Amino acid sequence: MTEVEARDAIGAAELDARDRPLVIRGGARAMPAFARWTPEFLAGKLGDVELAFKYSPTGEHPNFRAQTMAEMFAREQMTFRVFLERTASSPRWLFTGDEEFLLRRRDGVTTTNGKLAPLLADVAPPAQVPADRLYTVWAWFSGAGVHTWLHYDNNGCHNVNAQLAGEKTCVLFAPEHVDRLEPFPLGGKNPATNCSRLPREAIPADVPRLHATLHAGDLLFIPAWWLHAFDHVGAFNANVNWWWKPPQPIDCAPARRHP
Repeated sequence: MTEVEARDAIGAAELDARDRPLVIRGGARAMPAFARWTPEFLAGKLGDVELAFKYSPTGEHPNFRAQTMAEMFAREQMTFRVFLERTASSPRWLFTGDEEFLLRRRDGVTTTNGKLAPLLADVAPPAQVPADRLYTVWAWFSGAGVHTWLHYDNNGCHNVNAQLAGEKTCVLFAPEHVDRLEPFPLGGKNPATNCSRLPREAIPADVPRLHATLHAGDLLFIPAWWLHAFDHVGAFNANVNWWWKPPQPIDCAPARRHP
C-alpha cells in the first residue's frame, strides 16, 4: 500500500489545483482546539447539550452488515457529556456533521449552528481553504475502534480534515476505480449511493489505494470525489472538516452518478 505524500506546508493555489491526497504535517497545530480539545474541556463546553449520535454495535458506521435500514443508520440521543463517557470504552457511538453541522455557506449566506457555536472560536479555516468557496464545516468526535465505511463525498467538494486530538488512519481510492468498488446502485433500496457495497476485506487486492496516518495536529487533503474510509485509533478523536467547491466542477465517474 502506497503512503500519501506528506509535506510541512503547501500554498492555497497549489492545493486547490491538486488531484491527489496530501498530508500536511502539523498544519492544524496553530488552532486553539489542538491544545484544548480534551474530553474534559469539551464536557465543560457542550456537556449538557443534547445531540443525536450514530450508533453501531460493531463500530462500523454505517453498519451495512445489519439486516434492516433502521439498524444500518441507527442514531441515539444523549447529552454530549454522556457520549464522551461512553466513547471512553466503546466504538459504538460516533458524532458527525450529518447530525449537526458547525457552519454552512450557501449562495453567500453563512449559517452557524447554535448548538455547537462554542466550538467555532477554537477552529479557523486553514489558510489553504478559499473563503469565497467554503461550503460546509463539520466536526467529528469518537473513541477508539470506530471504522467508517468506504465512501466518497457527493457534494463535489475538496476537503481538508484537521486531526485535533487522537489519531486516525485512512485508506483512499481514486475516483476512476469507483466501479470496481461497487457503490450502492442509484434508485436502489439503500439511499447511501456514495458508499461501497463491499466490506473492506472484500475489496479486490489489485485495486490501487493510498494510506495515510493522521497524528494530532495534522491536516489531510482529500480531493473531490476520492473514496475514503477512516479507522479511529486514538482513545479520543476530534476532527474538523472544511469542504469547498473546486474552481471548476470535476468530471469523473462518481460525479457523473450525481448530476
